[in-house]
Amino acid sequence: MKTEHLGIGILYNASLPEYLRQHIDRLDYIEIIPDMFWSDEGRGQQPRFRPLPKWMHQLDWIAERVPLVAHNIGISIGTIDYFDEEYIRFMQQMHETYQFKWHSDHLSFLKLPTKGSHDHNAGIAIPVPYDEEYLTMIGKKVEFIRDTIDIPFLLENNVYFVEYPEQDYTETAFVNKLVRNHPCNILLDIHNLHVNAINQGADAKTYIDELDMEKVMEMHIAGGNDMNGFYMDSHAGPCPDEVWELLDYAVSKAPNLRGITFEFHESYFPLLQFEGLNRQIELAKNTWEKYHLKHPAYERA
Repeated sequence: MKTEHLGIGILYNASLPEYLRQHIDRLDYIEIIPDMFWSDEGRGQQPRFRPLPKWMHQLDWIAERVPLVAHNIGISIGTIDYFDEEYIRFMQQMHETYQFKWHSDHLSFLKLPTKGSHDHNAGIAIPVPYDEEYLTMIGKKVEFIRDTIDIPFLLENNVYFVEYPEQDYTETAFVNKLVRNHPCNILLDIHNLHVNAINQGADAKTYIDELDMEKVMEMHIAGGNDMNGFYMDSHAGPCPDEVWELLDYAVSKAPNLRGITFEFHESYFPLLQFEGLNRQIELAKNTWEKYHLKHPAYERA
């Protein structure tokens, strides 16, 4: 399956409609969180997934103008003894309508199943233990996702604040084995690497050197801020200089990269404004154009 180069995109949020009406031509694609566009009435409800008309109207407007990719938050691939196959099939229906170029989620768990129709949401993406049991479990889920939705599926690296003891693998060894043995690619979040470097003393460039960069199809960039002694992945405005430096380093090593996505939380739009958004897109395009023409076309069976 060939996956086309897209270029530079932005993660959609509620502050963007007016910006997109004026500046959508600056973007090569839009990444959406599909869960934003409908409400989940709970397992066993008919219909379970109800579209939100105003949000769907904006999605249709975007889809007529630029390619779309999907960044899910609802798979919770790391939740043990839990897998919402109905959710995956609904994602397939969305893909049939909007023809996503690829889709992704986080290598983490977010949902805790309950006896009721709604799951408990942890409120934060919690990294999985890097052990053999989890590798097998996640691999099986990846196989189901790819059998159901026939487009590339990517998993994103996480921010972490504590480490599990006595793990079987390092994070990069775990991810490399997962993507080599199963039909899965990598969404490399550059800002998450920066967060872990500040909070945990991790070496972001060493992480990139150890990762199977041929499997990286998308990168995320963002800004953050300090809170109670931690640096947070809060998507708080423009990218810091260290993120641009890491992005340049990572892109130079990613021959199959298909897109770079800028993320910001809608509450920081007053800080960025149109000019600030255009500047982040311009800087990302500079890095993209510096490297992407040097890389061979990507094709995966």
